[in-house]
Amino acid sequence: MTNRGMGSSDREIAEKALDRVRVAVDDGIPLEDVRVALFDLGAAIDGDSELAPVADRISVLAAALTAENVHEMIELVRSLLANAAPDEAGEPSASGAEDAYASEPYTTQSYTPEPYATEAPAAAVDYGYTPAAYQPADVQASASYAQAEEPSVGYDASMDYTSAHYVETPAAQAAPDDVVAYAADQELGAMFVAEALDHLATIESTILQLEITPDDVKLLNDVFRPFHTVKGNAGVLGLMSIQEVAHKIETLLDLVRSGKHAMGPAEVDAVLKGVDLLTLMIRELPARAAGHVGTDVTRRRADLLDFVTILIEGGPGPEQFEPAAAIPSAPVAGIPAAKGDRREESQSTVKVNTRKLDALLDMVGELVIAQSILAEDPVLVRSRDERLNDRLGQLKRITSELQRNAMAMRMVPIRQTFQKMARLVRDLGRQSDKPITLVLSGEETELDRKVVEHLNDPLMHMIRNCIDHGIEPAAERAAAGKPITAELRLSASHQAGSIVVVIADDGAGLNTEKIRAKAVERGLIAEDAALSTAEIHQLIFHAGFSTADRVTEISGRGVGMDVVRRNVEALRGRIDIQTAAGRGTIFTIRLPLTLAIVDGLVLRVASERFVIPTFAVRESMRPQSDQVHTLQGRSRMIRVREKLIPLLHLGDTFGIQGACQQVTDATVVILEDADRQLALVVDELVGKYEVVIKSLGDAFGNVRGVAGGAILGDGRIGLILDAGGLLALSAGMTDAVGTAA
Repeated sequence: MTNRGMGSSDREIAEKALDRVRVAVDDGIPLEDVRVALFDLGAAIDGDSELAPVADRISVLAAALTAENVHEMIELVRSLLANAAPDEAGEPSASGAEDAYASEPYTTQSYTPEPYATEAPAAAVDYGYTPAAYQPADVQASASYAQAEEPSVGYDASMDYTSAHYVETPAAQAAPDDVVAYAADQELGAMFVAEALDHLATIESTILQLEITPDDVKLLNDVFRPFHTVKGNAGVLGLMSIQEVAHKIETLLDLVRSGKHAMGPAEVDAVLKGVDLLTLMIRELPARAAGHVGTDVTRRRADLLDFVTILIEGGPGPEQFEPAAAIPSAPVAGIPAAKGDRREESQSTVKVNTRKLDALLDMVGELVIAQSILAEDPVLVRSRDERLNDRLGQLKRITSELQRNAMAMRMVPIRQTFQKMARLVRDLGRQSDKPITLVLSGEETELDRKVVEHLNDPLMHMIRNCIDHGIEPAAERAAAGKPITAELRLSASHQAGSIVVVIADDGAGLNTEKIRAKAVERGLIAEDAALSTAEIHQLIFHAGFSTADRVTEISGRGVGMDVVRRNVEALRGRIDIQTAAGRGTIFTIRLPLTLAIVDGLVLRVASERFVIPTFAVRESMRPQSDQVHTLQGRSRMIRVREKLIPLLHLGDTFGIQGACQQVTDATVVILEDADRQLALVVDELVGKYEVVIKSLGDAFGNVRGVAGGAILGDGRIGLILDAGGLLALSAGMTDAVGTAA
């Protein structure tokens, strides 16, 4: 530990610093400042210090700091310091200056640690730190450091390290020491995996912000600190190959922090490649500990370490490593810089296995069904016992509140998914030589966790398609009078009980004629088929369909958009397309807010029950005879406020015997879906209920117009209707009638 006072040991200096932190805590210092102080205390310990064995443990305790355990953690740090190996007797002090740590009480204003030094600091340097010199006491330096004099293999930042050459090879030498260390304490290891992946996600989103403003010291610290934590935690667990990678990149970032190295495109690439590699290595740890074969990252890891070493030593600039370095990366507008350490939120947060959460939500759903059945029990309904009715009402209120709270547990912001897309846009923009600005909005919009999980692939494929097919090269944009830098917008919002995700670009737009010609060529449509423009555009979602003249690494095989439609439809959603030649394309994805419950109207058709989501219902009515228009002796349209709306008889559509045939004797429910309307003919409106959605299984999963099933209050099964599917059914029937006429 540097800047040691006369006759003071490292332990004494650290303990005095810890005393000032304790006083500051009692004075009400913010928790984040306490955490930073402990992080920097651990980082300030030199590799040859008596405290070196406990430096990383101090960082681990800092990461676990909460408002409830802050005093306990400080005492644990004090215990670690006290139990460290003592100084050699009579060790001379490193400096004749007075103890820098004993001068003034700790305050948020006075506590400003100097940047960590990257070389062995002189005695007068305050709070120095030598990352390259650090090694845990029981671990030898790795071969990468021990053999630094050997020629470097080199690292090509433009190479795709996700290719089969690097990823798909079974691990011949899968760092067995890491697996053994993880298996030694799998509970602690599982906590490390979860924490580390969170840190790496934070680093990825923050480094993209730092690339735009490389002089932002706060963002730089927000990238450095999580790397330091991952390195420290990996060292404590003995995951030395992971620690080495994190340590090497931390050293590079430390040089940037100290002003001895500039943050450029090559450095950003090194950090992002490091995040990718560490994410892969950490994510595979549980599977490898269970005996599964992991990914061989030996060469990928060595190349990355070599490249970072070259950068640290001031090697060739980014132009030698990154052919697209001159292309501006994808800045992200409308999103605040991510915080490097979000442990503040952990004060009231407990991580729960998602299986346990899903099981809890399933049981809450069953409880809601049981309460509904109980409330509609004929014996209880006829009861005049006021006390019993009060208790049933209280049960309903408690059940409803429990259901709302349980549903809130499933809701997560879409922010993390959007941030992944920011990285994708950056990489694809550089790869395709197209400067692109990504504009994000609505990142705090919350939706069901399962919806978020299934939304990642559709967004990824659509963005790839926009960049490869929609956005023109810079030269073409300049010739057309457009800004050279394209704009890609990604937004999310709530609309009428649904989540709406919009992907928009300002590119060339869809070529309707080319899509139609390609569809005719592939036999998807007849040459004389009468299709609307919207129907032609929907052809791009067919499996294997592509208008690309050549296949690229990004797209052109016709598989991506098919995945988009399949995943979106599996979520009971749909995709709409708006496009204008030369101005761009807007893809709008509409999805249900949750996959667990739906607030709906229960409809009766003969003896059957159906549920239609309330957000799809515009109004209901009992029509007069002069409002109904017939065709070929069958009611086909209804006039509502001078607007003709197509009729759909639900009983006829599903072949239900005994359904009401006269529209004027039935109830008409006006449905609305994406500015399209449909008049649904049913026998009766039963009431409004919240129902738990149940899957119908594979056998009935693709019935058009049906989204799922529900157990109603009387114990009967009701089908949940899909407004979009019913509109499609109605359109098909109208076309058939028109053809017959």
